Amino acid sequence: MTRPYARLTLGCTVLLLAGCSQTAPTAAPDTGLPPGSPYAGGQQYPWSDRLDAPGADPYADGRRYPWVSPTAASGVNAQALNTGQNHLSDLQWTSASSGWGPVERDRSNGGQGQKDGRPMKVGGRTFAKGLGVHAASEIRYALGGQCNVFTAFVGIDEEVGGRGSAQFRVFGDGRLLFDSGVRRGRDLSLPVNVSVAGVKELRLSVSDGGDTNHYDHADWGDAAVECASAQPEGDVFLSDLPYAAASSGWGPVEFDRSNGEQRQFDGRALTIGGRVFDKGLGVHAFSILSYDLGRRCHTFSAQLGLDDEVGARGSVVFQVYGDDRKLYDSGVLRGSDAAKRATVKVSGVKALKLIVTDAADSIDYDHADWADAKLSCAPGAVAQPGTLDPGFGSGGRVGVGGVDGVAEPDGAVAVLDADFRVSRLSPSGAVLARGAALPNGVAHALARQADGKLVAVGRLDGEMAAVRYLSNLMLDPSFGVGGVVRLTLSQQSGHGTSTNTGSAALDVALQPDGRIVLGGYAQRPYSIAGLPAEDRPTSYDLALVRLTQAGTTDASFGQNGAVITSLNGNRLFDPENHLPDEKIYGVALQPDGKLVIVGESEVDGAQYAVLGRYLSGGQLDSGFGSGGLAAPAGSYSGFRTVALQPDGQIVAGGGDDRFLTTAYLQKFSSAGVGGARARFQFSSAEDASFQQTVVTSLLLDRDGSVVVGGYNDADAYVARFTSTLQQDAAFGGAPGGHVLLGKGRAVSLVGTTDNRIVATTAATEGGQGQGTYRLFR
Repeated sequence: MTRPYARLTLGCTVLLLAGCSQTAPTAAPDTGLPPGSPYAGGQQYPWSDRLDAPGADPYADGRRYPWVSPTAASGVNAQALNTGQNHLSDLQWTSASSGWGPVERDRSNGGQGQKDGRPMKVGGRTFAKGLGVHAASEIRYALGGQCNVFTAFVGIDEEVGGRGSAQFRVFGDGRLLFDSGVRRGRDLSLPVNVSVAGVKELRLSVSDGGDTNHYDHADWGDAAVECASAQPEGDVFLSDLPYAAASSGWGPVEFDRSNGEQRQFDGRALTIGGRVFDKGLGVHAFSILSYDLGRRCHTFSAQLGLDDEVGARGSVVFQVYGDDRKLYDSGVLRGSDAAKRATVKVSGVKALKLIVTDAADSIDYDHADWADAKLSCAPGAVAQPGTLDPGFGSGGRVGVGGVDGVAEPDGAVAVLDADFRVSRLSPSGAVLARGAALPNGVAHALARQADGKLVAVGRLDGEMAAVRYLSNLMLDPSFGVGGVVRLTLSQQSGHGTSTNTGSAALDVALQPDGRIVLGGYAQRPYSIAGLPAEDRPTSYDLALVRLTQAGTTDASFGQNGAVITSLNGNRLFDPENHLPDEKIYGVALQPDGKLVIVGESEVDGAQYAVLGRYLSGGQLDSGFGSGGLAAPAGSYSGFRTVALQPDGQIVAGGGDDRFLTTAYLQKFSSAGVGGARARFQFSSAEDASFQQTVVTSLLLDRDGSVVVGGYNDADAYVARFTSTLQQDAAFGGAPGGHVLLGKGRAVSLVGTTDNRIVATTAATEGGQGQGTYRLFR
């Protein structure tokens, strides 16, 4: 850890326990500095930690370089079951440098002193965790290949008052993973989300942006790595298997090389008693390596000894533990000893620990090799589609749910809760980022633009609304007013019996040209012959709205960007003087720009499933159904979701029978002609047919099969059907192929970029999120 240091003007001080140093102030150009600037006269306070070269006796005066790895989500680390997220400010770097005083943890750079920074704040956003540095800066972390994603928000801290400029770069094993370009003092924070799968060393670099480093106070806000251990399959070398956690007494664990010194990659070929090994792990006492075997392995073996790089010096003891029970002890091994072979039975072991102690003397020169270390395990099983992915959260579930979700790069997903709060989840279920809720709002659907921005739709203050977020989950100021578009679609009347008010969007579709289509409903006066408008009661009508990229209504669509369709009169059915309520629940965009909608019309207590298609300009498509609309299932039915197959066929899902007590799935031709259909129950309980059972989400597979999400009463389910809508009874290994997720009455399905199914659930339509589940596909 970094220790406090004395303020210096000449020379340098080396802190023995931490290896921190601050050199004499160095000269820099004096260009355009305000009066009283700390940079006047070329003043600089460069600082570094763990960069000093070892002397003749690296252990002199008690010098130590202890190191601890990130903690991976696994069954071994119970505290990490729900996260696997490690903030870098809580980890030990392998080396660090900064241009003006030390690197600060969870605060801004401040001045040249230690812990003199403020809460980190970039572009109006405050970060409780992160790293505050000053250009030029470089920080290195040993990840050991155990992490998947690095995330952060970068920018110039507000403490410099809009001045300064810097460039942020992220490297993995020397390969550039991210480049921010030049960021300036008044810029918003820029999100970083990059894959670090397999990366041994992470390097964070900040340069001065091509000018001087004056006022370049740079923040790595919320900087974190998300890590997950892997269970072994077959015969595997430990240097190829990510550990769950690790520690070593002198720098990081080395892979296929000796410990070397305190830096990563500074070891040599593993050599014990003149014998060289290609594979293995180099550590330094005191060291602990933890692995999650998942009770899959039967034998651990290795060649043990002190590496020849320390000559005949050093003495250690190697120990092997299985589920906290000692399975092996090498006794004391010394630098002059030959390699000692260890073969240990680990059948039934879940948590394997490899420990190296200092043999009850000092740790000086205790460079220990687990050479040729390997496990013999059962071959990997093929994951059954529909079963929960144990690498996600706790047993395949995390407690962050919502009403909708979308896939993001590298297996991540974004989840929308009913309060318009968006959470980004990693492939292991860690919360990588979370946006803010919006007051007086109910969100229903989420979509992701090609540029990474997210569009959420629903209602705000009783009317249809759309919200766009930047990729850092902050509101997009270029959209609508401060990131929000509020639409007033409802029309009141003076009729005293009107109960329906307002409007809302229940689904959203994105066009390739960036325009945004919202589908839902709007309150409108009901048409009754002979009654003036002010005397007519109101009901909900089908509503479609198209917005431009900037969030204005698209004048080329319908009437001023909106299309309102009432199904009363002679359109589908004539309810005479009854008040029909109609809603669009699902919208899908065809490649030719036509819009397919599904929904429901409630007339005199009976629901009717509605299917329709509109031309790209908002007119009903006369070549589809009956004048553009169809009620294909008769009374007591409703559609809640729609998807389009590559061949143009339409798949719609919802409920059937009185009170929608049967799940309903049907295919239609591109002209709206009904085809294969399925009516089924999610639950096999005796009273299932008396409980509301509805399909709320669809996910199409490449082979034409359909994964459906829905609910029975208050329980959320997932199931799969073949291309001919025959249920896959083997899906998930569950009875009848119905996979029970948990509680919830709204289920949204997402197909991730790493070929998994993610289901997010909410208590009710527009209700609070319950959980998110990840299943094999």
